Amino acid sequence: MRIKRGVTCGVVAAVSLLALEPALAQMSDTQKIEQLQRQTELLEKQLRALQAEIAQTKKKTEKVEPAQAAQAKYVAQPPGDPKSPVMMKAPPLSEKIKITPGGFIAAETVFRSRNMVNDIGTTFNNVPYPFSPLFGEREFHGTARQTRLSMLLEANIDPRQKLAGYVEGDFLGIGAGSNFTQTNSWVPRLRHGYFTYDNTDWGFHFLAGQTWSLLMQDQVGITPRKENIPLTVDANFVVGFNIIRQWQLRFVKDFGPTFWLGLSIENSATIDAIQGATTTGSVTSVTVNGIVANVSNIGTGFLNTVPVTPDLAPDIIVKAAFDPGWGHYEVFGLQRFFTDNTFCSVSAPTGCVVGTTKSRTSFGTAVGGSVLLPVIPKYLDFRASALYGRGIGRYGASLVADVTIAPNGSLAPITGLQAMVGLVGHPWEGLDVYAYAGLEQFDAKFFNAGGVPFGFGNPNFDNAGCFFPNAMSFAGGAAPLGGCVANTKRIAEITAGFWQDIFKGDYGRVAAGAQYAFIRKEAFAGIGGAPKTDNNMVMTSVRYYPWGP
Repeated sequence: MRIKRGVTCGVVAAVSLLALEPALAQMSDTQKIEQLQRQTELLEKQLRALQAEIAQTKKKTEKVEPAQAAQAKYVAQPPGDPKSPVMMKAPPLSEKIKITPGGFIAAETVFRSRNMVNDIGTTFNNVPYPFSPLFGEREFHGTARQTRLSMLLEANIDPRQKLAGYVEGDFLGIGAGSNFTQTNSWVPRLRHGYFTYDNTDWGFHFLAGQTWSLLMQDQVGITPRKENIPLTVDANFVVGFNIIRQWQLRFVKDFGPTFWLGLSIENSATIDAIQGATTTGSVTSVTVNGIVANVSNIGTGFLNTVPVTPDLAPDIIVKAAFDPGWGHYEVFGLQRFFTDNTFCSVSAPTGCVVGTTKSRTSFGTAVGGSVLLPVIPKYLDFRASALYGRGIGRYGASLVADVTIAPNGSLAPITGLQAMVGLVGHPWEGLDVYAYAGLEQFDAKFFNAGGVPFGFGNPNFDNAGCFFPNAMSFAGGAAPLGGCVANTKRIAEITAGFWQDIFKGDYGRVAAGAQYAFIRKEAFAGIGGAPKTDNNMVMTSVRYYPWGP
């Protein structure tokens, strides 16, 4: 820059002198001297202006050069030992965290042959029995509530370490002003909110926050945001699917690309099926064999009006995942803890000391596994999963009970099986076709005390009112001609559907889908028989993905 300015000054002076020479030849000596003085003064002004510009340029250069020199100290790691302690080139602040928006805008419909008073998410265990006025009603809703927004934040600490955060929500929450009659004011709800730390040198992966349970099948390894989620329009997916999302601390170690081992400590909650339980104020309790058991309470503060069970410890899940080259395979185990507080009001028949309290704890355990197989690579995938054990009800899409009451007032885990199989085809680019079948089945666990039936699936429970409607059931009564306890023994579903891209390009993607499902629910036999019910559902969806799939 300085050399260019100097050359410019020289050129200006030379040109000025050359232009002056012919004029001087025709002037007197006095005129020549005056003319030279004026030209010299003009040249001096031009030189001072150029010098000032050069000085200003020099100051800017002096500020930039030290920053460039400092930045040059942070060089990329050369080939060699990947663990050598070198400093990486520091990127500009705007490049340190990558932000990726996501989600879709949905316009969907649902039709059911029996009214379940649901929206786009099906509460599978609530298919009405014949006594209910809902049994003979149809149900249709149009909704945009499954519209979903998400944000992924990623930061590379260095080539070996990475931080990421993910937040996702939809509008399936319910607020004080929510309604179907005028404004359709549905409130947002949190689906996912977690962060991860990954270290490829150690093969270590950590997750903290709320997301899918470790039980959910992954597509590869044990990898967040790579879960193998069913393609259904139904927001509750499929019977037999381990749908649960909850808080957790997850620790994963990979041993190369083929074997992963994970441990997750996850939030606990309990679904109970306790015949004879009553709610007074904020307390739900049951009295059995002279023992009063507190089994649930209504939350306060940030849990206002939400039923909360007195859980002792988090659920513990371990999982091993295998990717041997063809297919993805998982095995997992679940440990649960159930607790309640009991008060001895009558000594017989348990022999408890009247007036004393005792906290009682029982345990639930389960094992399971899953497979994901590319039957025809890129064209047809097969999946299957199963979970079997005690106290697993809430880990299934149907939300059947985890526990019932035991003779000593403790919570007794119910044994169950949850299973699902599915096929997903990709006949051509832009079209996905799917079919799933799911099952949730449970064993009875019951006893009788003082001639009163307790437990789950007790044959002495009154089911006589389940089969026929009358004025009482249409007026809001639980059932006519007695009761309709009808503990769920089995729920099964078959469903099929498709997704077809309508548009995909620089402006995002638009996809349309439709799904048909058939649900069958059966109850344990009791007085009056074993009631059964079913439902047919058709759902449609049109979604716009502004940021891609």
